Formats: sequence, structure tokens, C-alpha cells
Amino acid sequence: MKPVHSVLVFCVIILSSFLASFGSYRLVEASIVADMNKALSQTLAEKRDLWITPDTIQAYRNHLSIAQLKDKSILSYDVSGAENALCSRQMAWKNSNRTILFRSYANCSFMTVFGMSDQRLPLVLSLLGVLWLFLSMRYIRRSNEKMLVFGTLSYALCEQQFYGNGHKPLKLTPMQEQLMRMFMYSDGHKLAKEAICKALWPKKDDAAETLYTLIRRLKPVIEENSNVRIAVERGKAYELTVVK
Repeated sequence: MKPVHSVLVFCVIILSSFLASFGSYRLVEASIVADMNKALSQTLAEKRDLWITPDTIQAYRNHLSIAQLKDKSILSYDVSGAENALCSRQMAWKNSNRTILFRSYANCSFMTVFGMSDQRLPLVLSLLGVLWLFLSMRYIRRSNEKMLVFGTLSYALCEQQFYGNGHKPLKLTPMQEQLMRMFMYSDGHKLAKEAICKALWPKKDDAAETLYTLIRRLKPVIEENSNVRIAVERGKAYELTVVK
């Protein structure tokens, strides 16, 4: 697993947590407005005069279903018709002579509404995201500890796989992979031609031409996918070098 994939999964989980939290918050806001609309409508239906009295306020609060609103929601004349951040819709009370506009408001802070919302799912998702990031980073760190690295070329010991630029797996033949492992394990990443021929073709008297062909086919795979080059010390050795 690449580090970028781990971070992307973490971002998706955290984004899901944020969206779930925002959705729950907005749901509570909508329920507050709906409760105030209901309470205001019932209060005005019972109202006999145009004045807001203590009995009117008490009747309005008795009609509220959300307990937290009973001491935070207020009833007011709506002379301007302007909507506040959290308020009911404008409602009219009429008698034979006059029409009076009313609106109720919720004096609730962000934290009050947030505390009323169900944040269990966002919390679980957030904890899951943190746990995922911790475990994935730990896995990546352990994986890196079990890798041989030279330039942008790396070899994963557990997977027995070579990687190039951007941690892209390299497609090597078994013989090419064996030779590259010899390079990665050797001092200075340098191998004598005789040592290579003896290790790869122990029963062949003269494997120089076979080695030349192997190196010729291996060079483009390594050099086009990493900043590592296979340098030739003619007649003597081959060496891995890093292009800066």
C-alpha cells in the first residue's frame, strides 16, 4: 500500500465524518424550526387579543416539543419581516380590525444546536479515521524498514518485488530479478563479471555473451523507471549508479 493511498482513505473517512456531522446539525436546525412553527401556529390559534402577555409566552412554550427550546425560544411581533438565523416562518393573527405578524426565534448558539444533534456516527468515523491512519502509517513504516533502497529503486524483501519511480512495480524476468538482487546486496552495488557468470550460469564455461545480452535487456527496464543506471567497467565489472 502506497502512503498516498493511506492518506486518501483517511481523507475520505474524515470527509464522511464531517458530512455526517453537518447533516445531523442541519437536521436539528430543521427540527427546531418545525417545532417553533407548530408551537407558534397553535398559540396564535388560541390567542384572543393582539398583545403578547406572559400567558401568551407560557402557552407558546407549552406547545414546544423540544425541551431545550422552552427557555431559549422567544415570541415576538414581526414588524420588519426579516428572517433571523434560526426562526419560525412569519405567521399572521387576524381579528376584525387588524392583522398582526408574529415570528418566534430560537436563541441557540452553535454549540447548543451541536449538542442537541446526534454526533455518534461522526465520532465513530473520526475515531476510525485516526485508527486507520495510525495503523496504515505503522504498516508503511514497517514495510519501509524491510526494503533495500538505492536512488528511486527499491526492493521489498517480503514481497520480493522491485519498485521504480512512484513505487511502481517493475516487470523483471527471474534472471533479471536475481541479478538485481545481487546488485542490491553487494558492497557498493558493484559486481565483477566473473562473479555474476559464476552465480547465474555455474555450469557454463564462457557466459560473457549471455551476460551481455542480459544486461542489454535489463538496462532500459531499470533506467527508464528509476534514476539508477547500470554502468559498465569494460571487461571487469558492472555497477549501479544514481543520476543526480
